[in-house]
Amino acid sequence: MGNDFAAMLTARNVSSALTDIDSSMLMPEDVRLEILSRLPVKSLMRLRCICKSWYALIENPKFISKHLENFNDDNAYLIISYQVYDDAGHDNLTCLFKDKTLADISYENIHRPILRTLLGPYDGIFCLCDDSLIFLWNPATKECRTLPNYSNFLPTCATFLYENAIFGLDHTSGDYKVVFICELWNEQIEAPYEHSHVAIYTSTTDSWRVSKGNVEWIPYDFKSHFKSTHLNGVFYWLVSRDDGDHSNIMLSFHISDEEFREIERPRIPYSSHESLGLFNNCVSLLHFDKSSHCIDIWLMSDMNWIQQFAIGPFLGVMSPRGIWKNNAVLMESDNGTLLLYDLIVEEVRDLGRFTRGTLGTAILTYCYKEKIRLLLQVMSKCLVGATINHVLSF
Repeated sequence: MGNDFAAMLTARNVSSALTDIDSSMLMPEDVRLEILSRLPVKSLMRLRCICKSWYALIENPKFISKHLENFNDDNAYLIISYQVYDDAGHDNLTCLFKDKTLADISYENIHRPILRTLLGPYDGIFCLCDDSLIFLWNPATKECRTLPNYSNFLPTCATFLYENAIFGLDHTSGDYKVVFICELWNEQIEAPYEHSHVAIYTSTTDSWRVSKGNVEWIPYDFKSHFKSTHLNGVFYWLVSRDDGDHSNIMLSFHISDEEFREIERPRIPYSSHESLGLFNNCVSLLHFDKSSHCIDIWLMSDMNWIQQFAIGPFLGVMSPRGIWKNNAVLMESDNGTLLLYDLIVEEVRDLGRFTRGTLGTAILTYCYKEKIRLLLQVMSKCLVGATINHVLSF
């Protein structure tokens, strides 16, 4: 049964069929699971309210895994987040492109509970940061989980300069973890701390701690959010050292062993106009040469780098912003326009201008696959004292 047929089954159509007949008598459980696992999350959230048996089925880990299998990269949406700067200040905005194929480039604004830093997603869950407050947010299920206050873990006289975070599942322990990395200002001496501060949240303890290797400070700068990606439980960043050395520094973090490792970049000149992404299940580096206006796409395989594409020149492009579904490159122009370059037909499309005023913008792009995974399930081992807020969503 294909996804096209399943998409035609709305929550209202399915629920009306159960008005007089119990669902368990209507069809075998395996058939029911197959049909429901192909429905969008918004419909499933309504169907949970029909009866206890359907509620139990949709929250069953087997069903969630089946739903994850059916909603792969082909079912991903494009979400963008950007800050618009003007003379009055700046706004943090988030938009969802409603057509998964991007044939229709109309989009709608997404209300999110915190307007500061948006990071992720991992299995359909975003991480939101607002100084010492950190949240996990699933737009599809309208849930937002507030983590314990991080400020209690900071040194005295410290305030935030910049924050970054990752969220993922440790498949070895089955524990969900948040790794929070921040640059701090020392108010006592009125100067920044020498290194970035690191702490790890684990769902089993519902608390913060240092890493297994007792790493609390690392000498790296993590300022750019589009210079990161993750694959198979390993997170990657393009970083610079605190001493200003920009050359050949790429950092990985294994969420199971909680170790940071430096790995070698491609042997190409450093450029501030780079981004990381995934291409054909490989970590990819998009390198923009401002002198030639071309983008080189490198893939990492077995810790070796291979140049896969050389595209361009692109006049008026400021920087690459990521890979879209293995066949296109997202780019930001000098005037805040989001561009899509199709690697197959070699054409550029304009997806819209995301700017206002004269001071510009910075666009972050996300390949978002909505998931039925509930934060209540993710944090099931630490529900006592947990705060679950329901927020508006698309």
